[in-house]
Amino acid sequence: MKRMKRGLIPVLALSAIAAVAALMWFLREPTSRQVNMTEVVKGETGPRPEAALRIAVSAMISPKDTENSYFDLLRLIGRHMGREVIFVQRKTYAEVNALLEQREIDLAFVCAGPYVDGHERFGMELLAVPVAHGGMVYHSYFIVSRDGPVKDFAGLRGRRFAFTDPNSNTGYLVPAYVLSRRGETPKSFFGETFFTNSHDNSIKAVADGLADGAAVDSLIWEYINATNPVDTARTRIIDKSPPYGIPPIVVHPALDPEFKRQLREVVLHLHEDPQAAALLKNIQIERFAVGNDAMYDSVRQMQRELKEKR
Repeated sequence: MKRMKRGLIPVLALSAIAAVAALMWFLREPTSRQVNMTEVVKGETGPRPEAALRIAVSAMISPKDTENSYFDLLRLIGRHMGREVIFVQRKTYAEVNALLEQREIDLAFVCAGPYVDGHERFGMELLAVPVAHGGMVYHSYFIVSRDGPVKDFAGLRGRRFAFTDPNSNTGYLVPAYVLSRRGETPKSFFGETFFTNSHDNSIKAVADGLADGAAVDSLIWEYINATNPVDTARTRIIDKSPPYGIPPIVVHPALDPEFKRQLREVVLHLHEDPQAAALLKNIQIERFAVGNDAMYDSVRQMQRELKEKR
């Protein structure tokens, strides 16, 4: 089995040079584009045993770093359930939601925005939520280059801005909502926009000068800043959103009730396993707790207001 590697952001060697060059080519165009700065997305390989526990982690961080951070933890969940684990990844949040809706996976770690979408679409159900930094909330951080000229959000007008995923709460919905409240849209306010597909890639884009600003998940920025601040040290937080319900663990509503009960018990008590506790600490999660749907009402409200203005 693969072992967990230390550090969230690996050294990128020659492939990063090609990725940066490709991204610079994209940024010459004034339109909004999908930019892939990530490694090859890892999915299932080989046969899928019926008894296996199929778990997906949305690409809030880039695929290889997601695997490094979560694989051993997911394997421990499987061990406590007495099942083999199949680790599933997809490039976009929407793809992970589709897998759960079609019941091709058993549970998923998703962002707050996709949870709201999935709950409305097919009844996506909370299994548990992380407790991090003593709470069950997170923020959107608006970041710019540490040494750049931008001092506040208004200073980003006409500049290049990095979004993470079209369905991301902190990486797209929040900045779009902020602009909407000012009578603006991303198209009218920014000179250029692009999608990086993960928060660590957005941080790197700003650090490397490929974007003048970005909106990123506070939990991920803080984690990188505490463990490997090569990129965060070259950025500066110019604004912080109100708190939102933390990205949860979810299941399909039709999952067998007894299986769901057992799975929830395993997740809620995972921190009591010393090995799991160490792995959780590595990703700055203290434990998992029971969440409630009302935690995400503010995200719903933002989505609702944006839809009404379209």
